[in-house]
Amino acid sequence: MYRKILVLVDNRQVTQSAIDQAIGLAQVHRADIFFFSVLPNYVYPAVDMLPVADMSADDFRAQASEEASRMLSAASAWAERCGVHNHRAMGAGADGAHCVAEAAVKRHCDLIVVGTEEQNAVVRLLSGSIVPGLISAATVPVLVCRERPIRPKRNSHLRSPFTSSPVVSREMGARKKHEPND
Repeated sequence: MYRKILVLVDNRQVTQSAIDQAIGLAQVHRADIFFFSVLPNYVYPAVDMLPVADMSADDFRAQASEEASRMLSAASAWAERCGVHNHRAMGAGADGAHCVAEAAVKRHCDLIVVGTEEQNAVVRLLSGSIVPGLISAATVPVLVCRERPIRPKRNSHLRSPFTSSPVVSREMGARKKHEPND
């Protein structure tokens, strides 16, 4: 059913769940994955404001591009270890949701996979999440993933590619042999 899946990659912890879901779908459907990262826009300080950081627009873009490249490489390596063919791309635009939607159309993707925190829609809208706008702007289905335990067979030997913590460890709810079936 799905041949090309676009996965939004950013520095949030929930992105790992979205990547895990996308890899599972790609394995089942023998699909290719396009890992995509939206570069943030540099906001020029107003004339009467004190500068928050001493960084030029070019330095900001270079640093953002380097960080996005690192995250995309980690996601790509994860997919390759699972035997999934993948591609990487970055994009920038005034509106992140439209940037992702256009990337999905340009790459002929059948599905967009994105992670979201466990917040209600109003909080996501006020906090600047692109998920509400992406659902409205996308012309293909959008799979919104919440944070969940990563399957142990897929990452039991992996370090978390998105954080500095050594291992993603979550307890899986496994049924014991002597427990009855539900």
